Amino acid sequence: MTKFPVFHVATLALILLVAAVLRFYDLGYRPMHGDEANQAMKTSVLLAKGEYAYDPFEHHGPTLYYLTLPILWIAGAHNAAEMTEPMIRLVPAFFGLGLVLLSWLIVSPIDRRAGLWAALLTAVSHGLVYYSRYYVQEISFVFFAAGLLWCGHHYLSSRRIGWALGAGLCLGLLHATKETSVLVVFAMVAALACVVAWEKFVARRAIALTLNWRHLGAGLGLALAISVLFFSSFFTHWRGPLDSLLTYTTYLNRAEGHGSSALHDQPWYYYISLLAWTYREAGPKWSEGLILGLGLIGVLWGLWGPNRTDQTDRTDRDGAIVDCGAAFPRFLALYTLFLVVGFSLIPYKTPWNLLIFLHPLCLLAGLGAQCLTGLQRAVWVRFLFGVLILAATAQLAGQAWRGSFTYGADVRNPYVYAHTSSAIRRLTERVTDLAAVHPRGDQIHINVFRFDGDYWPLPWYLRRYPNVGYWPNFPESPDADVILTSPEIAGALQPRLKDEYQVEMNGLRPGVLMPTFIRKELWDAFMAKRSGPAETAP
Repeated sequence: MTKFPVFHVATLALILLVAAVLRFYDLGYRPMHGDEANQAMKTSVLLAKGEYAYDPFEHHGPTLYYLTLPILWIAGAHNAAEMTEPMIRLVPAFFGLGLVLLSWLIVSPIDRRAGLWAALLTAVSHGLVYYSRYYVQEISFVFFAAGLLWCGHHYLSSRRIGWALGAGLCLGLLHATKETSVLVVFAMVAALACVVAWEKFVARRAIALTLNWRHLGAGLGLALAISVLFFSSFFTHWRGPLDSLLTYTTYLNRAEGHGSSALHDQPWYYYISLLAWTYREAGPKWSEGLILGLGLIGVLWGLWGPNRTDQTDRTDRDGAIVDCGAAFPRFLALYTLFLVVGFSLIPYKTPWNLLIFLHPLCLLAGLGAQCLTGLQRAVWVRFLFGVLILAATAQLAGQAWRGSFTYGADVRNPYVYAHTSSAIRRLTERVTDLAAVHPRGDQIHINVFRFDGDYWPLPWYLRRYPNVGYWPNFPESPDADVILTSPEIAGALQPRLKDEYQVEMNGLRPGVLMPTFIRKELWDAFMAKRSGPAETAP
């Protein structure tokens, strides 16, 4: 086993500590995004009733829900009302921390110090930090892709079946997490084919890729078993594995921007511009240009750089090269470029979709940083580059902190996308106060009239109240203790109400208002409690 100096291990421990603080501190601070709430409510059904069926049209794969259960069991939660934001966000936070360790494991075989740079840049990347605190599939998806990369490289280097099984496990989990796994696997296969061709026709060296069918079968068999296990809801929903294939017709239409998906259409340079420079109105300017710049150096170094001094070609018994020193950096560079180009060409774009190539960019940026600090002959030049990169890294860490807290739900943050306003908590507190003076407490009757279905994350924030109705149209009697609606239909609602109401304005997101009708007797009891001894509504 390779031994690492104490300083190296201590530095890695410090990086992991920084990553942990950025990912685990105050996980309940930011209000829940509508997508987070949607995922959380599906998890609550699985927790309370043991029910899950893969939906080929929405919500992605099932791993997130099942992998949350152990944390909820340990926390003692039995249903949605007992779940909290910090409980469920622990899952992406753990995957985010594991991704930092994987960065070091993937790059260290190429160059030890580059491994530390890669881990550091992964730890403080604004995008990777932000979505490590976000209850959606993205960060676990990136983790499984990195795991496949790590295990696949070690298998090709060692030809040990353990690494083949590890790669199969990651491949199965990758597929059971998100449908775009096919793009990731395609980019890996294409990059591997290009590297083999490069070594044969440009470097004039032959890499041995003779297949061990037993190992290949074992790895793919395990991947298939893992995928079927999750999509079949642990052998209780056999339609799931078939739907996991049929779903690609839906996602193909979505990628082309058909229907409502056109709302998410963006130009091809959207992701690059998001990373390079974002400035929206007054407020801070955002950039992960350090990772982009160092990543570009890493790409150039990986494609055309000289062999590193601390790596050697590995050969088999016949003397054929099974892992040449320059091949893996070249593979990383091509894999990343294929992902960047592929996802940029798809019209459908959301900020979290860039994570799948932001992470390998961090790996290449680690190589780029080591290129600047380790290959210079003059000591003072190495020192100068090191200080400058560390200073820029500190700026990235500060940016990640501001993006998670000060601007966690602020539209000026480049990763805030149709996010719930912090005003949702004022509404939640209002409903809590009204239930406190209601004769039936949490049995308070709430009606939600937002006919376009745009009411998330209300089901999460109103999860402790069992008498909440989400209506697609007006019922015969729309009266309730509290009515939440939209400005477009509030005028049509009022003539249908028989009771008297106090009306106040709340909001879901910036620019998305929510008129709130509170039954007059309940409002009076609430106001009386605020001004004097408690009493309940008649």
